[in-house]
Amino acid sequence: MTAIGKESATSPTATAPRSTHRLLPPVVLLVLLVAAWWIAAILLDSAVFPTPVESVSTLGKELADSGFRESVGSTVCNLAIAYALVVAVGGVLGVLVGLSAFWSRTLSPLLFSLNSIPKIVLYPIFLLFLGLGALSQVSFAFFQGLLPMFLIMLEGSASVNRLHLKLAASLQMSYPALLRKIVLPQLVPTLLTSMRVSFGLTFVGLILAEMFSGTTGLGFELLRNVTQVRMANILGEVLLITVIALIPTIALKYFELRVKRAY
Repeated sequence: MTAIGKESATSPTATAPRSTHRLLPPVVLLVLLVAAWWIAAILLDSAVFPTPVESVSTLGKELADSGFRESVGSTVCNLAIAYALVVAVGGVLGVLVGLSAFWSRTLSPLLFSLNSIPKIVLYPIFLLFLGLGALSQVSFAFFQGLLPMFLIMLEGSASVNRLHLKLAASLQMSYPALLRKIVLPQLVPTLLTSMRVSFGLTFVGLILAEMFSGTTGLGFELLRNVTQVRMANILGEVLLITVIALIPTIALKYFELRVKRAY
């Protein structure tokens, strides 16, 4: 009877409604937002405020332009570089510092305080030392996503079962073996959460940097259209940025839920 219960609980027919219930609220919210946008555009009946169809059509025309495609490619490439560095550096440092009680107690208050500062006020420092261009933009995007990634991994590492660590010490387990067999398996859910949170912040940092100092990129294109008050272009580019942000975020959230369910 117990075996049958377990089998039915893990069957596809049992998990399908659960997945549907999770997907339904975001889909409904998205539909309502698009409907509200459409209704507002019709009621205002203004050449300045376009409908969703007009915005998508304008975006399609922009994507047909090679210069705009280069801007999109530049943003995606710089985002990939900055995000890969965030995950690698922030993840490794967070684990190593979190496993040390002394360094965790010492650095946590300082870094949490630093994380509360709006990062954009520090961007002139990046411009001063790194100049205009991709280097300062990628560096700022990296900085924007690094602290959240580091702090979440630090907290996760600090919460690793200390009994397991003492057992590893009594067995004289090497540090690489400790990480591989005890620490990292416990940190997989935390890793996925930190990756999801830091991705959005890294992307925001890159867009802001491109708006301030870029000569290409989606942030530069967006600011140029804002100064010229081209609402159809602005909303079309906002839609494109949203799609670029949502695809990895949804994928990471999906894997995060799968892993947490397994744990």
